Amino acid sequence: MRFHNLDLNLLVVLDSLLQERSVSQTAQALRLTQPAISNALSRLRQHFEDDLLVQVGRKMVPTPFAESLAAPVREALDGLRRIVVNRSEFDPAAADRTFTFVCSDYVFNVLMTGAIRKLVTVAPRLKIVVLLTSDQSAALLGEGKIDFMISPERKCDPGHPKSPLFSDRFACIAWRDNPLVGASLTLEKYLELEHVSVTLGPHNPPHIEQESLDAQGVERNIVVHAPTFNCVAEIVVGTNMIATVHARNAAILAKRLPLKVLAPPVEIATFTEFLQWHKNKETDAGTLWLRDFLIEHAQSL
Repeated sequence: MRFHNLDLNLLVVLDSLLQERSVSQTAQALRLTQPAISNALSRLRQHFEDDLLVQVGRKMVPTPFAESLAAPVREALDGLRRIVVNRSEFDPAAADRTFTFVCSDYVFNVLMTGAIRKLVTVAPRLKIVVLLTSDQSAALLGEGKIDFMISPERKCDPGHPKSPLFSDRFACIAWRDNPLVGASLTLEKYLELEHVSVTLGPHNPPHIEQESLDAQGVERNIVVHAPTFNCVAEIVVGTNMIATVHARNAAILAKRLPLKVLAPPVEIATFTEFLQWHKNKETDAGTLWLRDFLIEHAQSL
């Protein structure tokens, strides 16, 4: 389809080029050949009378004019997608769609595992992709590369709608045969023992429990930083180390591993995990159905 002498398919290529900054990666993302992308870029340059992207080293850098096109092109494509995908009704039993989530392995364990088991029955043709949370999660949501983000409220993007899913508190875990840990933990013992914590990405902002402990001047002796929350429990087993973890996840992991779950000897703030979706998906029946499904499932936890 042409609009003002421009093939609208070229806007899809331009949008991807502005995100990927690479002909080869754009070709891979759109499942086209590199010559096809190069040809599309040439046509775009001719239409707009601008280079749009220029080669700098191994990457292509957008011109100022191309930068000015990025937001309106994305908004135009989002509008077209809403027209194409939006239907008055969504039939989960017949729907053949892919939904992509970003969440922590903790949320996956507590919420998504059970939700996916239910989806297999009520929406057997849906495909679910789950990515681990990172410092790029909010950007992925804003760029429309994911459908849902699940995170504590403080990490939500204020520009997009959200809904609370479930709340949680913190607990301490130790190996069941840890000779240094009894039926309860004193603050003195908590400070004396070695701890396992989590590092989420290279920037690793302070976790919720860390902020509570810092506010009270409580400093743990952290000797191991694991890459995921679930790894923490595996590391604790067979050692004299302890960890401060999400209580819901601790209860699940204690059914699989020889762990004892104890109350922390210091007050740690509770928190709530939120489900967030892109504002442009507010009228998409499939997104709204899956949103409501997850909220309902979370209420059963």
